Parts: sequence; C-alpha cells; structure tokens
Amino acid sequence: MDTISTAEMKAKVRKVEENVWNGRDAAAFDEVAADDFVMHDPMGDRDIDGAREMIQAVLDGTSDLEFTIEDMFAAGDRLAVRYTLEGTNDAPSYLTTEPTGNHWQSSGITIYRFEGDKIAEQWDAFDYYGTMQQLGLIPSEADAEPESRTGAEA
Repeated sequence: MDTISTAEMKAKVRKVEENVWNGRDAAAFDEVAADDFVMHDPMGDRDIDGAREMIQAVLDGTSDLEFTIEDMFAAGDRLAVRYTLEGTNDAPSYLTTEPTGNHWQSSGITIYRFEGDKIAEQWDAFDYYGTMQQLGLIPSEADAEPESRTGAEA
C-alpha cells in the first residue's frame, strides 16, 4: 500500500477536522476513514458509526462549538494533533442529558494512524474530567470547601 506524505496527512486531517467540528458535519470524517476504522477513546472504542454518533452528540449540545488545532506533528504513518474545543452546553449533549448552560474549554491530543491515504485508527486523550467539572457535572477543586484545621499543621 502506498504511503502518504506527512504534508498530505496534515492537510487531510486539518481539512476533515475543521469540516467536522467548525463546519458541523459529523459525516465529513467518512471520506478519510478506512473501512475497518477504530477510534480508541477513554470512554470506549468506536467504529466509524460510533465515532460519528459521538461527534454528532457533541455538536448537538454545543451550538457555538469552536475547534482549534494548536499543534500537528507527523512521522511515518502517524500524525499527532493537539487541539482545543470550546463552547456552551445549550442542549443535551454527549456528556449531558439536560443542558447546563455552562461554557467550557478543554484540550485533547489525537494520534492518527494512516494506511495509505485513509485513517485506520485514532487514539484520543481528551480532558473529559475538566470538561465535566466546567459543565458542573462533578465538583471542581474550586467548589470544594476547605477542610477546617485544628491544632498543629501537619
């Protein structure tokens, strides 16, 4: 199978990720995904249908979603992307059954593995914990009450 250049990988991923998130088109990823594509994510592995459903749920819950690529690095058949997602949870979404109305901003890193000019696998490391704190789904450290101290400091 022919290999794709690192410049082509970067251009392809930049275009599709911007179309998916900023263009709000979950199906745009279909054009670059291999038939046996797998997304490895802390919330579970997904095939292309599962990835599309997750993306659509995020888009549905965040009408002002903005995606920004911060860095891209490529070597061999791999491409790493560091990115930021942000928006306001104004409808049920991937993480919420009811909208919180909270604005959130979180970052992630995705590593893509190409087979020829198609993405065969991707590994995601996204700050779900920080996002859930910003959405008010779990308490943040700032929300925690300081422990009262009695006696000598430890």
